[in-house]
Amino acid sequence: MKRTPLYEIHKTLNAKFMEFGGYEMPLQYTGIIEEHLAVRKKAGIFDVSHMGEIFISGKDALSFCEWLTPNHVARLSAGQAQYSFLLNERGGVIDDLIIYRLSADSFMFCVNASNTDKDYNWILSNRKGNIVIDNKSEDIGLISVQGPLSGIIMQSIFPDIQEIKRFTFKTDTFKGRQIYFSRTGYTGEDGYECFVDNAVVVDLWNAVMESGRLHGIKPIGLGARDTLRAEMGYPLYGMELNDTTTPLSADLGWVIKMDKGAFIGSDALKVVAEKGVGKRLTGIIMNGRSIPRHQNPVLWKDKIIGEVTTGTYSPSLSRGIAMAYIDDDAEVSEVGVDIRSILHTGTVVQLPFIKK
Repeated sequence: MKRTPLYEIHKTLNAKFMEFGGYEMPLQYTGIIEEHLAVRKKAGIFDVSHMGEIFISGKDALSFCEWLTPNHVARLSAGQAQYSFLLNERGGVIDDLIIYRLSADSFMFCVNASNTDKDYNWILSNRKGNIVIDNKSEDIGLISVQGPLSGIIMQSIFPDIQEIKRFTFKTDTFKGRQIYFSRTGYTGEDGYECFVDNAVVVDLWNAVMESGRLHGIKPIGLGARDTLRAEMGYPLYGMELNDTTTPLSADLGWVIKMDKGAFIGSDALKVVAEKGVGKRLTGIIMNGRSIPRHQNPVLWKDKIIGEVTTGTYSPSLSRGIAMAYIDDDAEVSEVGVDIRSILHTGTVVQLPFIKK
């Protein structure tokens, strides 16, 4: 397995490790619930250096990105970012990503670690026009600082950072290296993601930890990262999203800009929109103490109407929660979830589970 430049720090913090996206990553340090609540109440720091960064530049970079992705890239100004997808010709999701517009003709795609090579090859296979495609994933470290106190913590290191608005970013320097600060994240809390050269990512981690010490900052593993994103109803590739599921089923149609012109997958999405999605992503809060898990069947009156994609315990709600695809024509407010051959009841709710 690969390791990020912060691996030795995680070891000194007694992290429990797991494999994720081909990397040996920290699952937790002091406990998933404790780490989760630290982000909701104070602040947490995440090593997300396993994520991929693919750069596209050149005279035709904008038109290529418009063809490659379904969101309206041309509406971005330099210094802005947007959530989007790579889609196949059937409208299925190859990956979800964030696009950063660095300049008029330069863009950075931040993609999921497990999909970096797949995404890079897909982009190469669909290239058109005068562009340069550069996969710099092995050279860039990424730290995420999330939580209501993240701004105070980061401002003591970078005084102008709180000027950054949601889904915008700025370029600065740290230890003589270029750094991108974006006001994005995967927790539902305010926060920042910091892209920096691997050579100084350890220094950045230490600086943030020192700045956050008086504010109760904690290192956060992938376990709490998953429960945090689940509470917000954020999809995870391989769970809610895959190459046979369209963004329309995942209630992410707001990302799809059909009026901008043709893009990869647009013809297929028009057909889906006309015929109906067939299944839709919904939330379930369990009524008892049960905790649903991935692939648990969802039932109504002894009929299977769907399947859990993400099932976990919500520390904020003190209940089990599930994201599940259910039949689009199923008008239900209560369902059963088959957990180890025992039927447990849950209430159907609109995502997200908690409002921020």
